[in-house]
Amino acid sequence: MRQRMMRRGAALVAGLACLYLQNACSALKTAKQPDARPANAALRSVPSGYPVPVGKRFRDRTDGPELVVIPAGSFIMGASEAETTREGRRAETAAYERPQHVVSLGTPLAVGRLLVTRKEYGAFVAATQRPAPPGCNVLDGKWQNETQRSYADPGFPQTDLHPALCVGVVDAEDYVAWLSTQTGHRYRLLHEAEWEYAARAGSSGARWWADDRSGLCRHANGADLSYDRAHPGDDKVNRSCDDGFAHSNPGDAFAPNAFGLHDMLGNVWEWTADCFVSSYAGATANASDDITTGDCTRRAIRGASWHNYPDALRSAARFWLPPDMRSSSLGFRVARLADASTHP
Repeated sequence: MRQRMMRRGAALVAGLACLYLQNACSALKTAKQPDARPANAALRSVPSGYPVPVGKRFRDRTDGPELVVIPAGSFIMGASEAETTREGRRAETAAYERPQHVVSLGTPLAVGRLLVTRKEYGAFVAATQRPAPPGCNVLDGKWQNETQRSYADPGFPQTDLHPALCVGVVDAEDYVAWLSTQTGHRYRLLHEAEWEYAARAGSSGARWWADDRSGLCRHANGADLSYDRAHPGDDKVNRSCDDGFAHSNPGDAFAPNAFGLHDMLGNVWEWTADCFVSSYAGATANASDDITTGDCTRRAIRGASWHNYPDALRSAARFWLPPDMRSSSLGFRVARLADASTHP
């Protein structure tokens, strides 16, 4: 009797912990996985190296991206075979997500709260008089390059708060280089491991809000009923719900994850800083390491987009595109490195 009461008491404590720290629930469900230290709310009091503490927002310039400082921590990168099988991931792309391994972000990192918006990218284009790129891949019955398309007109209506699309890796890297020059701080694209750490935000399931597909249309913009109405005839579309967007969405349309970051899953794919590797065998344990040993004719992309099915809208899902690809389902997010002399 006494042991049973003790077990019930422990369960009650664990349940209360789950209500107070949502990430604890996910950690309890994955006790058999390799040990990893998730981001902890207590780290918010640790000096960040930025003008604000961990968990807070700031901007370096009024027309630049708003940043959120995320905490240092460790996580399990990749997906189990059980997850990719359950989600119906093709064998080739499922293999991209294995083997699972522990990766650490050693110091806090400032990450774009939103994908770089059309307005923010437009400020760069105007300041540098950047010429329009030679077209963009758009979905019009099928994916095809249309020479008249650009970030200013990706083929569907957008506001200034929508993500900048039709941007290749060179465009994105030129933007962060310009931003670095303008602000005096170092901006860059996120590394893949940094991206997944930021997307998970302390969670260990398939998605930051749930391990299954429940609530998908409430949290992310993928290929659902709205998409189906605009692009009929796709038999793999998620017809179980409607997120309200046939194409890209403005950055504040869906709630942020536990780190305060929006659209880490869905809306549009995101370029990363890394060359693509098809397996995590021998992968680094440092989230911020440059990955240049892979196939640099293929650049890793993350997050999935408005035209992707649920199996791709997961924290571990990854794919690649050639660096010169410009697409109406592809954008980018920035990271800003800390200044060593700034310790709030």
